Amino acid sequence: MLSLVVIAAGHFQLTWTYYFTKPMVMLMMLFFFKMESGGTKNVLFKNLMISGILFSAIGDFLLMFAAQNENYFIMGLIAFLITHICYTTAFISQIFNSRPWNQHWGQLAFSTLIVVYGAEYFILNHTSFGAFMIPVMIYCAAITAMGVAAVMRDLQNNKKGYFRVLLGALLFIVSDSLLATNKFVFAIDYEVILILGTYFAAQFFIITGCVIDFQKNKNILK
Repeated sequence: MLSLVVIAAGHFQLTWTYYFTKPMVMLMMLFFFKMESGGTKNVLFKNLMISGILFSAIGDFLLMFAAQNENYFIMGLIAFLITHICYTTAFISQIFNSRPWNQHWGQLAFSTLIVVYGAEYFILNHTSFGAFMIPVMIYCAAITAMGVAAVMRDLQNNKKGYFRVLLGALLFIVSDSLLATNKFVFAIDYEVILILGTYFAAQFFIITGCVIDFQKNKNILK
């Protein structure tokens, strides 16, 4: 519900409402995740996810001021880069923990599609990035790695949690693609609704999918 308030405030340019509510969304998700994963045995995964969510909140805060000063955009980009590194490392730790070396061929094929999309997006638009070409290239590589790691998680043990996290990762890629397109390539109509809508949905599905994984795998001590 709060995310809808943020989107509406951004769309209708209710500045102070937007400034007040936007950082709160990820902080509430962080609180939810900490509550639901408090007794997990997989401490590494938990800490990586908490770090990723926290840096998302920092990135949200910094990007609110990107229109006023370009340095805020750069710092926000760095914060979300750290988020993707944390999420990717967390997903890789899950892969090694469950050792699902029997991934379906479809997971490998879909991972390839994500890599192709990330590479093609950068190649087709690289002339629009200007001085940000190298940072954007690094960011594209990071979010592509996050998407691939989400795809390659254990599909068989908990399909509900798996597909939630996967959907979240894909929506994150869509949201960041829309953000980059709107900033560097061409203006998008209803950009606030599209970018924030996909972003908040991405975080929701990733976080709730991970919580379902904890519960399904009985990693939470009751």
